[in-house]
Amino acid sequence: MYTLLKKNKIYLIILITFFLIISFIFYSLFFLGNNFKKNPLISIDNIDYNKKDYENFVKSINQGENFNNKLPIIAHAGGGYKNLTYTNSIDTLEFNKNNYDLFELDFFLTGDGKLVCAHDWSENLESFDKFEIYVNKKDDFKPCTYKSLLNWLSLNPKKRIVTDFKNDNISGLTFIAENFSNFEKIFIPQIYNPKEYEEVKNIGFENVIWTLYRYNKSNKAVLKFSKKMDLFAITMPQDRAQSDLPQLLKKEKIKTYVHTINSMKEYYIYLKHYEIDQIYSDFIN
Repeated sequence: MYTLLKKNKIYLIILITFFLIISFIFYSLFFLGNNFKKNPLISIDNIDYNKKDYENFVKSINQGENFNNKLPIIAHAGGGYKNLTYTNSIDTLEFNKNNYDLFELDFFLTGDGKLVCAHDWSENLESFDKFEIYVNKKDDFKPCTYKSLLNWLSLNPKKRIVTDFKNDNISGLTFIAENFSNFEKIFIPQIYNPKEYEEVKNIGFENVIWTLYRYNKSNKAVLKFSKKMDLFAITMPQDRAQSDLPQLLKKEKIKTYVHTINSMKEYYIYLKHYEIDQIYSDFIN
């Protein structure tokens, strides 16, 4: 009896040790290395740079050259409009169409399942009819609906849309697939975690961006999962962009974006110093 209890105790110790080792490995992979969260953003003004190189960079941008011709700048929320941001409107798409080819838009599905453009929830999103009434009453700009976006895209067939769904991403992308012809080429969905990748590809979208602003796991986890996906790019907030993640992804030949950059100096620093490939921007000053 004593021998049996002793053996059981040994097995229990082995089991607990094994569990602790597995837990530590899991924690190390997904949560260690999140130092970018603890570190405050470094001020761009505190970073040394080559002034002559910066002047040449500014000159080339002002002449209409794209720093990375294979990867376009993305107009954030459709781009700035009359000193406003986050309008997600037909007005801003029309205003910026000669400056950008790729437009990120914030989307919601209304309570009755129709696609509209908005960044924040409001009672106007309870139904599509209610949202249309809200849009028609606005004088400053007209947030887009799937109907007005369909029309704008038919008039501007070379433009592409990057999605940022604020509620149900997969249902929203399914709505796009069912209501927009040639959706797989016109729209580039953003996913928020690796589990969404296969679902989005199965819907039929050709290109996918993984955006990290809702993803809290470590850079190691990002690197691990990114190798399993064929991504258009990974986009990240500035705290991630100031970590070692852009350099790690560059070694894997994965393109990167940072958001949201609105000054020429920031643009230069993120591309040259942090080795980001391209930016989301409202406007560049």
